[in-house]
Amino acid sequence: MNVKNIRSKKVLKLLGLLISSLLIATVSAQVYNYMFLNATIGVEGATLAWTLGEDNATAGTQIAGATATLGNLKGWTNATRIYPDPVRLANIVGSDVTFDLLIDEVSGSGTGQMETILVRLISMNTSTNMGNLTVWQSPTGEGANLTSLTIPNGHIWKVQWEITWKSTAVAETIAVKLKVKTE
Repeated sequence: MNVKNIRSKKVLKLLGLLISSLLIATVSAQVYNYMFLNATIGVEGATLAWTLGEDNATAGTQIAGATATLGNLKGWTNATRIYPDPVRLANIVGSDVTFDLLIDEVSGSGTGQMETILVRLISMNTSTNMGNLTVWQSPTGEGANLTSLTIPNGHIWKVQWEITWKSTAVAETIAVKLKVKTE
């Protein structure tokens, strides 16, 4: 046998092994481990619902699903204007519901002229004050959230608003966004 012929065969074999090992290394580097999560998603009814209060027309109350909008609240300068019943919060599930009333946003150029915004939750069933949310208080600004409130099965609470502008307020407006977070 020819020495060159033997060397060529060895080189070809070695080249074949090298190509095979590169292919194996490339394929091995792309090994994936999978985990799976399967879910079935249904519809659950809300636990609380907004309903119109007796003062809804004056306050410009509009309800669209989970969102209530009070589009016509106005306050007086140097005096408190009360909207006693613009919107209500009703327990609609058949058991007690625990929730938080959270201040999401108080904004606008008029905040410097705002004295106070107070929201009172008053039980229609017992005529009891269930909690007060100071949305805005001059000079400190935004108040603290109300947490761990429990509205009993079948109860309805009025959401009363009390608004006071400073005596120097003229034509300011502010936007307030509150959130009800159920557990």
